[in-house]
Amino acid sequence: MTRRFLLASICLLLSGCFASSATTQADHEQLEVMLSQPFVREAIKKPAARAAFRKSDKLPATRGVVTVVLADQPAAAPADDARQWAVKGMRKLRDSGWTVYATVCLPPRMSDDPNPPQDGAWDTWSFAAHAYKIVDGVSYFAIAEGLGQLSGNVEMSIEMRAPSSHEPVSDLLPERPPPLPAGASCVEAGSLPTKKVANGTGVIIGESGRDQAGKEPQNDNVR
Repeated sequence: MTRRFLLASICLLLSGCFASSATTQADHEQLEVMLSQPFVREAIKKPAARAAFRKSDKLPATRGVVTVVLADQPAAAPADDARQWAVKGMRKLRDSGWTVYATVCLPPRMSDDPNPPQDGAWDTWSFAAHAYKIVDGVSYFAIAEGLGQLSGNVEMSIEMRAPSSHEPVSDLLPERPPPLPAGASCVEAGSLPTKKVANGTGVIIGESGRDQAGKEPQNDNVR
């Protein structure tokens, strides 16, 4: 089986894969890099995978993405279980050669709160870790997130993103965020947060790319 045919087969087999003439061979190869990460084999259901594509020369490209669900189950203690699953996600990223550089922990926004905080999910605890990995000069981004619903369910997923081949540069993190030391984050802390807690460098790689002029997004923390 040739490499090109193999990549096309991956695209057809996985849900969410976008077929387009604006998707290049490089975009498919970056999708393959994400699908080759060791923790992908631990998914409890078929990963959602999509190669980067560009609908129009007038629009920024949409970046490649792979979402891997590693837990989705009832939980007697959804907040604690979500945090523990997020810790497992951080460990899987580190063990796979990713650099975990930031975490964000959020208590739930209560649906009956007349003045809810701006951050956080409704009735859900959220524990997230951000990571990057450089492969052949391409910067890949990942979010490992544990979600604990007050209704009694916990979910943990790792979403990976890759730049589009239509972007001016493939390394979106030329200044590497420093790694968080193991154990030094709100995700790994023993207590639950009462408000938003963030550790590390708050830079993320967004879902959409830059245009050909390399125009920066309005939010300086989004690449």
